[in-house]
Amino acid sequence: MRIRSIPLAKINVSNSPVIEHLAKFASAYLVLFALAVWLLSLQYIDLRQMNDLGLISVMPASAFLALILLTIGFCLALRQQPLRTPILLFNVLALIFMLHGITALIEEVPHFSVNWTHAGFVEYIMRTGRVAPELEARFNWPGFFILNAFITQVAGLRNAYELAGWASLVFNLLYLGPLIMILRSATRDKRLMWLGVWFFYLANWIGQDYFAPQALNYFLYLVILGIVLRWFKPPIVQPSAVPDQPPSRDLRSRLVRTIRTWMTSPDLPSVASQPEQRAGLVAVIIILFIVVVASHQLTPFAALLAVGVLVVFNRSTLRGLPILMGVMTATWISFMTVAFLSGHFYYLTEGVGQVSATVTANVANRLQGSPDHIFIVQLRLIMTLALWIAALLGGIRRLRSGHRDMIVALMAVTPFALIGLQDYGGEILLRAYLFSLPFMVFFVAALFYPTRSTATSWRMAILIGIVSIGFGVGFLFTRYGNERMDYMTQKELAGTQYLYSIAKPGSLLLGGTYNFPWKYQGYEQYYYMLVWDKGLNDNIPKLARTMGSGEYAGAYLILTRSQRAYNELFLGLPPSSWETFENQLTGSGLFNKIFDNGDAQIFVAASNEKQTQP
Repeated sequence: MRIRSIPLAKINVSNSPVIEHLAKFASAYLVLFALAVWLLSLQYIDLRQMNDLGLISVMPASAFLALILLTIGFCLALRQQPLRTPILLFNVLALIFMLHGITALIEEVPHFSVNWTHAGFVEYIMRTGRVAPELEARFNWPGFFILNAFITQVAGLRNAYELAGWASLVFNLLYLGPLIMILRSATRDKRLMWLGVWFFYLANWIGQDYFAPQALNYFLYLVILGIVLRWFKPPIVQPSAVPDQPPSRDLRSRLVRTIRTWMTSPDLPSVASQPEQRAGLVAVIIILFIVVVASHQLTPFAALLAVGVLVVFNRSTLRGLPILMGVMTATWISFMTVAFLSGHFYYLTEGVGQVSATVTANVANRLQGSPDHIFIVQLRLIMTLALWIAALLGGIRRLRSGHRDMIVALMAVTPFALIGLQDYGGEILLRAYLFSLPFMVFFVAALFYPTRSTATSWRMAILIGIVSIGFGVGFLFTRYGNERMDYMTQKELAGTQYLYSIAKPGSLLLGGTYNFPWKYQGYEQYYYMLVWDKGLNDNIPKLARTMGSGEYAGAYLILTRSQRAYNELFLGLPPSSWETFENQLTGSGLFNKIFDNGDAQIFVAASNEKQTQP
């Protein structure tokens, strides 16, 4: 049989259905492949081998390959004409899963010691049916804890800490909807919108989305702003036909004219709606803000400030909303937080206007610890500055393209006014960064796509890919740089569970530091003390006297792996200091060790014979 050969030049590859299908869905296939590589990579992570650089120090090369593949897939999806929203959404969901779901997949128990404390607040509400504002300051804003008490009971869980492991992933998925709503209010360019969403998740490294009130309230903050920006902008007023006037040489006149131009520059129009729809949306805003006021100390002020600025600059028709929000906030603080204000009013007001001291508390005081930890802190500062510089350049490029983006610019800078209130425990800069992030990433994305007519070239796709990979790798450093101390083991939890099984109510529970899983049950039934905070690590006899005084129903000292990691990473103490402390305890003859599983040890004073046996 004779086989006829076909010249390659006559094969029309571009019209091949298979080739067209591969080109159309290449991004989706890359996402699936990236997810598969990512999940396979996780089994090679040995958390016990982490150093002070955090999670990235034990991640295999294949995990970075997965991140690169996902980025390539996103860049391909961003080049398609027309854009395919489901594929872009698939890429973003995969990014959220990879970056924010990793700890839930590889760690034995929920990380962050504060997760366990918050679980203890929920347990208290479930057990007693009430809140206790006089017991803990956070109970003055109990909305988050009441909600999770309900969820925990409905789900039939033993304790709220079973929810905590997946909190970061769940909250970041929740942020996606209002984030898209906010960015759609600023641009009709879907490329710009989706690239802004992509950068948001690459830049959201500050770790405020764990099992905590601020995580839920950030979602509500985004929803409130999304509604205001989408449905309640003032109508666009076209400039009246005024005869051209010769340019003024007076500096003041030119400045006034420039400011007037900026103030009256039109934004995208609001989404069309009927009066009853707008009334319903206002009701939703009020209900959401009531939840915010009852759930968190800072978020009400951030939302009030943002909406107030929009009204002052004539960017919202809800002129009475800031007044209503201010009244609700003041009413809650005046009547529902009396237990907190009676002893902490000075704390709330001492930082007002102290910007320099606030910056010191938020930046300079964090540059301590082990050398690797200091490097992580410096990298966080570098990534923050890089994001802001990119946003500035993107804003300039948008301006040169004829876009003023007044609303976005206002919302990007307004949160930093919070710095003038107080240092918020050294975290106000982090919170301001987070509140401004949805608007900063708009300008970062605008650096690549300043207008809808900007070409979707391969050169631009490659540049976006390089920047994305840089931010993605930086995210793994900055977000999980503390993971050696944040990570907790099942053995540590077992030690704490044993402690609660033998400690009677009224007992004194001592930890080397706060950083381990405790306070998740019987929060009000025990007294708590930290050895390092009281300086008792350098005075073993005094520690023994404190534990053996008979003042408490019992006294127990628990030491864990994560406490030691905290001392070495965050305080910069050498490993020998922890070993010296343990040797002094066992060698002094003043303590008996009643539990040891390798990751947790429990000691009692030898003078109290009743506690020497479990």
